[in-house]
Amino acid sequence: MTTTGLTIALAVLAALVVGLGIAVKMLYREQRRMRIADPTARKVADAMRRGQDEQALGELLGYLEEVNGRVQALAEHARALDATLAEFRDRARAHLQRIGVVRFDASESVSGRLSCALAILDAHNNGFVITTLYDLERSRTFLRAVRAGRTEKEPLEEERRAIEMALQGGLSADAGEGGGEEDA
Repeated sequence: MTTTGLTIALAVLAALVVGLGIAVKMLYREQRRMRIADPTARKVADAMRRGQDEQALGELLGYLEEVNGRVQALAEHARALDATLAEFRDRARAHLQRIGVVRFDASESVSGRLSCALAILDAHNNGFVITTLYDLERSRTFLRAVRAGRTEKEPLEEERRAIEMALQGGLSADAGEGGGEEDA
């Protein structure tokens, strides 16, 4: 064999060794990528490969009991969160949250809609109406309780409108000239 032939044979052999090394490295990476990450699942798979089905079944049942315990704990936590949320919703219904305001002229001697009726209600339609009547000689303020959207005594027309606005979700309006316009 000539030197050139020997050199070519060595080069081919070196290329094969390098190719084999690359193939082994790729197989190692693939095997690591396919390795089961969960230790319990790995134990089950190893026991099944060795033909130890009873051990594999025991490991699997233990794992399932552990997962079931975690699921039960999460379910209990979710129930506690639901109860807390329901409590917050109940509390929120008691807060004053609906407002109706009607401005008006209480007497013909005063203009500018300086009198007003303010209704403030909670989600159960309970609350109060504050009415201020202003004229040139005096100013008077009244407070009426509201239960289930109604007052004990017959309300003034402006008080009734303020309560209705609050019951409808809270609006603000003026009475008098251009009555019913929204008050900005």
